[in-house]
Amino acid sequence: MLNRWDRKKYEAAGYLLPGLLFLFVIFIIPLGYAVGITFFRWTLIRPDLGIRFVGLKNYITILSDPFTWQTLGRTLLFVMAAVFLEMVLGTAVSLVLNLGYRGHNLVQSVFLIPFMMAPIVVGFAWRFLLNNSFGPVPELFRSIGLGSVVDTPLLANPKTVLFVLILVDLWQFTPFVVLVTLAGMKSLPAEPFEAAVVDGATAWQRFWRITVPLLRPSILVAVVIRTLTAFRIFDTVSIMTGGGPGSSSEVLSYFGYRMAFQSYEMGLAGTIGVLTMAVSLIFTIFYIRQVGVE
Repeated sequence: MLNRWDRKKYEAAGYLLPGLLFLFVIFIIPLGYAVGITFFRWTLIRPDLGIRFVGLKNYITILSDPFTWQTLGRTLLFVMAAVFLEMVLGTAVSLVLNLGYRGHNLVQSVFLIPFMMAPIVVGFAWRFLLNNSFGPVPELFRSIGLGSVVDTPLLANPKTVLFVLILVDLWQFTPFVVLVTLAGMKSLPAEPFEAAVVDGATAWQRFWRITVPLLRPSILVAVVIRTLTAFRIFDTVSIMTGGGPGSSSEVLSYFGYRMAFQSYEMGLAGTIGVLTMAVSLIFTIFYIRQVGVE
């Protein structure tokens, strides 16, 4: 006969079991499969070769390829620039929206529209806006005397294409940072700010010494989620540039896609995916240590 404490433990296990099974099916099994194929040579265009175990050969091939490191460098540049700019701009917009002026709810709703759009729609929209023949953005540059900037289409210029992708990502995902940080600001206690005003603290001092420390949990959530999603950017790159011109906008996720569905090397594609996951994990641990909550 089970005592009361044992019954509670079994009841708790029963409540947890469905969630754990769901997590196992949608996360652990796919993760194990993705990691597992990195140890095999699997070429879709040569089914006669079958799937052969090659150990760490795929990792050696990928890590010894200079193109991998060039792609990793571009990816890191994109992620760090996009996340940093989104955090700065998003926090600034949150401060303005948190003032509670008349009509701020409407402004907040309109500001969130880009975040609610599918990345593929964003890619098509911006490709139209940046089209050199009929797009309004190049026409705007010409009208203000900066036509030389768009002599070469922005998406066809290796010097500008990555910068353009960063700006598009900034346009779409800054509202997410606003949503998270604004929710954090709404939950901050008023007493520290009132005491700071009484003590004569300036607006900057109140922001830097009170708002930012108290917002650390919200900042951590926004930074980690945006870093992970920025590493996975694919739709926008695929629609707007296809990794071009040349390979000047190719990031790790697109590199993995190209290896899987153009070169048909599933083992190498899985290895690129594991590399991307490992780099993302390193960044996440770093953020938690630097920005995380004790």
